[in-house]
Amino acid sequence: MLKECRCGSCKRLLARVGEFTELQIKCSRCGTLNHVKGLNLGRSPSSDMAAQSSAPDH
Repeated sequence: MLKECRCGSCKRLLARVGEFTELQIKCSRCGTLNHVKGLNLGRSPSSDMAAQSSAPDH
């Protein structure tokens, strides 16, 4: 699901974003530099399995 990212100063819609960790975007209307940090999403189970299969056995 996409979330709206609006300027913190003038509330103009800057983007609609899905999953992200960090976003920095300049408002074309007022010139404010907006910096948003997303939630730290955990790794998916499939990427954890791929990491385990490529790791050397000790």
